[in-house]
Amino acid sequence: MQELIFHIDPDSPVPRYVQVYRHLKNEIMQGRLLPDARLPSIRNLAASLNLSRNTTQLAYEQLLAEGYVRSENKKGYYVEPLPLSQALPPDFRQVRSQTEEEAPADWIDFRLGAVDPEHFPIEKWRLLSNRALKDSSIYTYGDRQGDLLLRQSIAAYLFQSRGVRATPEQIIVGSSTQQLMYLLGAILGGTFDSVGFEEPGYAGAKDVFRELSYRIEPVPVGPNGVHLESLRQVGSRLLYVTPSHQFPLGMIMPIQHRLALLNWAEEKDGYLIEDDYDSEFRYKQKPIPAMFSLNDNERVIYVGTFSKALLPSVRIGYLILPNALLPHYEKKKLLFEPCASGIHQRTLHYFMEEGHFGAHIKKMRSIYKSKMAKIREAVRNYAPPFVQVNDTTLGLHVILTIQTDLTEDELIKKAADRRLKVYKASMFYETPKNDGRVQLLLGFAGLTEKEIERGLQTLLREVL
Repeated sequence: MQELIFHIDPDSPVPRYVQVYRHLKNEIMQGRLLPDARLPSIRNLAASLNLSRNTTQLAYEQLLAEGYVRSENKKGYYVEPLPLSQALPPDFRQVRSQTEEEAPADWIDFRLGAVDPEHFPIEKWRLLSNRALKDSSIYTYGDRQGDLLLRQSIAAYLFQSRGVRATPEQIIVGSSTQQLMYLLGAILGGTFDSVGFEEPGYAGAKDVFRELSYRIEPVPVGPNGVHLESLRQVGSRLLYVTPSHQFPLGMIMPIQHRLALLNWAEEKDGYLIEDDYDSEFRYKQKPIPAMFSLNDNERVIYVGTFSKALLPSVRIGYLILPNALLPHYEKKKLLFEPCASGIHQRTLHYFMEEGHFGAHIKKMRSIYKSKMAKIREAVRNYAPPFVQVNDTTLGLHVILTIQTDLTEDELIKKAADRRLKVYKASMFYETPKNDGRVQLLLGFAGLTEKEIERGLQTLLREVL
């Protein structure tokens, strides 16, 4: 155990627990507290700094919440390993980089929908999955609406994290956003025949509503989200929105805009379909309450998934209906068999109930924040003047806007010639732009920081 002695300024306006937190965080980031090093106990650190135990406990809890340390039962607090480029002092980084083997000359895939492959707590998930396999519920098809215990866990989590007040009876568990949109389209069928979508907006949901014979009405997006004047020109009484992280452009809808949309839905006797896309991964501001939490007039249908927060292969999402739509669902409920694995649902309930999900989100938020910073650093270092990156501090992707005479497909082909896979943004527009600019989407969650650095250096210097 490493001894920690540092100065706490009793006259500083910064709270003492924050001073302790900041010092320990800095020691970890600079590599002076090495990965897996055991920290002094709360009692011992408080005694050495002449502070109360509550003060040091608050500091440790903040470090734990942000993923810098972990707590081991009856053992204490330990430093969590961080990405090499962030956690070690420069001299040590240089020695390590010279001894590491070069990564194989393979493709670097900036795909959307990936997650970090190294930090999922697979052993905990396996243990809880084994526990779920001992449950008698696995020998049945399960509740068509979803595992009741999981719906209770989702309700508790959303209330704590997003301010959403919903009962388990309002929650429907499914396998994905698209599958849940099929269900929603069937529930609303006969009452609505069109749906408004952000332009650009999530193509997967548009395709579902098209398949169900809904008319798609694009509504342009401005700096604050959906353009309100344009919205008033559409005939639809449904609007699909991503207010907490507009997909794919990344802006956050301010509260005044959200309230205006609720007023629109009330006036239209319609509904907002709130896709709370990537709401867990915010790197600066605290999460903004979901529109559903402002929903006194019950005009919001809420949809979310666990694909990014857990694993894409754990196909679990959820839909929350306003009370007025529950009778419509009950009439058609028997048409829909459970679409999400009952074993995974029960495992996820245990994972949430025991606190692993919240801890995992906090840890991944720290890791993804570091990767986002690496992307922005690489853009600053290598991007030519005609390339811009969107200004966002959340989510798992960025958009590069390039002023160029080349087409989107030509740029993607040039990237592929250098073993890079990048993605077009035009697929999310109903009417692709033709203004001499090309937008490329770069997902970063599944890449290491080294891959991000190498991939962006190649893309920005040799492709664009």
